[in-house]
Amino acid sequence: MKIKELMTKKVITAKKSDPISKIAKLMANFDIGMVVIINDSRDVLGVVTDRDIVIRALSMDKFNDPPVETVMTNHCVNINRNESAVRALEMMGEYQVRRLVVTNEENKLAGVVSLADLALVKSTNKLVNETLYEISIPNPQKEKPLKYLEVDDYRL
Repeated sequence: MKIKELMTKKVITAKKSDPISKIAKLMANFDIGMVVIINDSRDVLGVVTDRDIVIRALSMDKFNDPPVETVMTNHCVNINRNESAVRALEMMGEYQVRRLVVTNEENKLAGVVSLADLALVKSTNKLVNETLYEISIPNPQKEKPLKYLEVDDYRL
C-alpha cells in the first residue's frame, strides 16, 4: 500500500516566524503532537513537536515566546507519497520517529503519515510492532543521566 493512500492530507502548518505559543495553541486545538513548518511555496523547512516545545523551549528558559524557528527540528524525515507503507515503517525505525512528513514529486508538502496510520493496515501489524520496538530503544548515543534504582534500594 502506498503512503498517499494512508497519509493525512489536511496538515496543520505554521511559519518559522510564528511564536512558540501559537504552535502550542494549534497543537491543543487540533489535538496533535507535531506541526509542519513551511514557507509560502509549501517547502518543508522543519517540524516542531510537543516534545520540542518542552525540551528545547521550556527547559532552556525561553519564556519570552520567541519564534518557533529557535526550537524546531530543521532536518525532518521526509518520505515521498508514492513510497510503500513498509518503507515508511523502515524509516521510522531507522530514525526513531513516529511521524514522517510526506512530500510530492516537487518535494513540496503533501501530508503526514504516523505510526498510528500505518497500524491500521492489516498487512503491517508485525512490522508496526517491530518498528515500535526500534523507536523505543534508548538512544545509544546518550548516557542515562540518573542511576537506575535497584529493588534492594528500598527494603521492606
